[in-house]
Amino acid sequence: MALSEHRNRLLLLALCGIAPFMLNGLVNSVIYPDALLYWCFEMLTWILIPSTVLYLVTRTPGFQFSALGYHGAICGQRSTVLLLLVCLVFAPLCYWVYSSSYEFFIELFPAGESFNYDSVVPTSGLLYFAVVIYFGLSAGLVEEFLFRGLLYRAFSGFQHSRPLFLVVSPLLFGLVHWEDGLANLASTYIVGAFMAIAYLGLRNLWPLVIGHIFTDLVWFG
Repeated sequence: MALSEHRNRLLLLALCGIAPFMLNGLVNSVIYPDALLYWCFEMLTWILIPSTVLYLVTRTPGFQFSALGYHGAICGQRSTVLLLLVCLVFAPLCYWVYSSSYEFFIELFPAGESFNYDSVVPTSGLLYFAVVIYFGLSAGLVEEFLFRGLLYRAFSGFQHSRPLFLVVSPLLFGLVHWEDGLANLASTYIVGAFMAIAYLGLRNLWPLVIGHIFTDLVWFG
């Protein structure tokens, strides 16, 4: 497969995975009172479509899964201990970046949400823990795969790929969170920029995945 073909295929797959999230807020704000309908749409956008994208990515000729950042090296140095240490540090750091950004922007944009995921989280019991864990895992695994790992790999065939990635990845990441209001859109843009820079520096996706999961677990919990 030619380089341009390979690049275009990965970029198309990344956009196919990201596109449904642009509709999340609009659809969820209408269907969330119907639990069955809401969770069917949830499984479609967060499980079925990303799994299909991942499968097609792995079927791309010459593609290696480690190229997305799923490996044991940090900054090119292979060390399990270093990787674990970075993950431990990155988790609370990621949460701090998001929470402090949100607290700042909520003062500027105090209202305007069309849908909030808190509205579908049970208030107590085992179902509460199951939903919170699901939201944390699905967001951390799926969004880091699409917005960081795959999008960077797709842009790598373009000229000035890193600046392009640093502009587009945070922008798209912020835009798919529009449903929770301008404060959340702005704060997720900041987090997206932070994650994109960290990904370029660490050259590993696992700390971002762990940080993202930790942030959502604490936020929803």
